Amino acid sequence: MRSQLILLSALSLTFTTSCTTQKKPSVRITPYKYKIDSPNDLPIVYVSFIFTINRPQAKVFDTPLQMYKELEILNRYFIDEKNQKIFKFKINHYYSYRDFNKRKCDLANHLNQPSPIITQNIPDAVKRCFPRRKSKEVLFIIYDSYSQKLKYSDITSWGFRNNAQPFILIDWERLNHQTQAASIHEMGHAFGLGHVCAPKAKKTTPTNIMTSYDCRLGSGGLRNLGFTANQLNTILENYSKYP
Repeated sequence: MRSQLILLSALSLTFTTSCTTQKKPSVRITPYKYKIDSPNDLPIVYVSFIFTINRPQAKVFDTPLQMYKELEILNRYFIDEKNQKIFKFKINHYYSYRDFNKRKCDLANHLNQPSPIITQNIPDAVKRCFPRRKSKEVLFIIYDSYSQKLKYSDITSWGFRNNAQPFILIDWERLNHQTQAASIHEMGHAFGLGHVCAPKAKKTTPTNIMTSYDCRLGSGGLRNLGFTANQLNTILENYSKYP
């Protein structure tokens, strides 16, 4: 993992990534009613949800209703430090596992395998599988992370800026806004943000969305505090550059 992070730093102009490795919590499935209340005048980000897992325990999340729930989570928690919404996220497509499998692309060979992903191979595999993009679109790819230490109990998630064709990889057991706001944190990486350190932060400490355990100075905290003014400027600057 350390060698991968070194390589990722060298490739930072190509994509930005996040890595948070820890044991999976038990999944909570809560009642849900879809509701979106983002103002109509916000910049729009289109999201395509792609479910890549065929394991029985994950299939409960492979539904349109769950994807709308994830959309609402993005709209509710992707905010600045004044609790103001930044974007209006809208669904472009939902690809169920069945839809994804029909594509017969080699992205399936890079994800959900009993070996750690090779991150530098993922962007090209994503592009081959999804060569066409809507303007201002982020691919939200749901997969099952694997590490040598934790096996499939790993919940590592990633965010890729990817030369203005951003996508994120979210471990399926971090859906429902569980375990340090994974989708919000990785979406921050998709718009060019790096990690923030919070020395001595505990798991219950309020922290900036981009706080990371990788700093080795604390747990990363709750990741429940909105983006700072500088972070917001970076997000909007990259948004303006994305086709």
